[in-house]
Amino acid sequence: MTTAMTTAVDATRGASSFFARSIHRRLLLAAYGVVLLGPLALIVGVMKAGAQGRLVVFADVLGFAGLSLLTLQIVVSGRWATTTRSFGLRSVLSLHRKAGIAILVLVVAHVVLLFVDDPSRLALLDARTAPPRAQAGVMALLGLVALAATSAGRRRLGLNYERWRALHLALTGLVIAAAFAHVIWVHAYTSVSVVRWTVLALILAAGAAFFWIRVAKPYSSALRPYRVQAVRTERGNAVTLELAAKGHDGLRFEPGQFARLRTAYCLYGMDDHPFTLSSSAQRPHHPSFTVKALGDFSASLGELCVGTEVLVDGPHGEGAHLAPSVRGRLLLAAGIGITPALSVLRTAVDRGDRHPVLLLYGSRRWEDVTFREELEDLERDLPNLQVVHVLSRPEPDWHGERGRVGEEILRRYAPPDLAWWSALICGPSAMVADTAAALRRLGMPQTAIQTEGFG
Repeated sequence: MTTAMTTAVDATRGASSFFARSIHRRLLLAAYGVVLLGPLALIVGVMKAGAQGRLVVFADVLGFAGLSLLTLQIVVSGRWATTTRSFGLRSVLSLHRKAGIAILVLVVAHVVLLFVDDPSRLALLDARTAPPRAQAGVMALLGLVALAATSAGRRRLGLNYERWRALHLALTGLVIAAAFAHVIWVHAYTSVSVVRWTVLALILAAGAAFFWIRVAKPYSSALRPYRVQAVRTERGNAVTLELAAKGHDGLRFEPGQFARLRTAYCLYGMDDHPFTLSSSAQRPHHPSFTVKALGDFSASLGELCVGTEVLVDGPHGEGAHLAPSVRGRLLLAAGIGITPALSVLRTAVDRGDRHPVLLLYGSRRWEDVTFREELEDLERDLPNLQVVHVLSRPEPDWHGERGRVGEEILRRYAPPDLAWWSALICGPSAMVADTAAALRRLGMPQTAIQTEGFG
């Protein structure tokens, strides 16, 4: 494929990616709107046997909304490539946390309003005498409280990621089972066919999503294994894991995307973690990941032996596409945040991309600059590439930029036609937020800025 054809393909992908993201966002917002307003339309006018006041109906609307949102929470938070590509991993996780809080508030409000309507219902909290429907409801509420407490206080409770995730999944399963049992045993609304079929659809959706996350998805990745081809130590306390596809056509991805890694001997364990791809997208048979040893799992990657079988779930996240009108790329990275930028540069070499590229790369010391030597080679391979190193703790003889990547550095190096460029930012969350805001102040549109934070 010629350079011109490659550029045209990239432009088309960029445009289609932008419109696809817009459509996905609208669809998801519509889904949440239906979830929150649907129960109101579904059960208003369906009078509950016994206490039939408006307060009871309103309380039950809140309960059904919490149940629907819980189902949507499981579906959206599943490892769907469409979800992470449309919003990014951090946005999906943020949405997951906010929706979890909303579910807890809806369910607590549901219970409190029922007690306000009739204080004698407080007797239902006694597990020794309460009927099964009340026991199931209390169990669902306690499970939600435990989910919130263990998530907010994971570090204070001393839970590592793997143990917390196992507990999170177990509590989620408990809450789902107890909540649906409560609705079915109450029977007041499920006696109406439209409500009964809606509850059944919610049960099937939650069950299918849970099965996909915990059974089908890990199994599908096991059918496409990789073996460790090389393990290389990098500057900055980082390790590069080079993989080779084993009996299949590899991982088709775009620069900026990530995948989840796990060892093959732990198919259904909790030790899979997301890492950004650092290799060229033109080499799907040999994906590579560069990871800084910050936790137990990331530190263990450097100890893997060549030939070890590894499973890869991906790709996920948004690729760094170029829209048709974009004139150049701006890459802003700090520390191990260089990985998506490196994937962009390696892919540009393999595709013969001639767009101007400016890389502003923040590190602590010159000796800590991950991929320092390769970046020098890339400047020779890509005539339109400019690399600017910014050191926060430089040696006395350092004559380059000092401090951190931010607005001051941007103003010195940003091209005059910055509004026609695209930006990819990866680094600590505070750095990402600050530089994205600075780019907007300098005239770059929000739609041209792609971010990936950590910390």
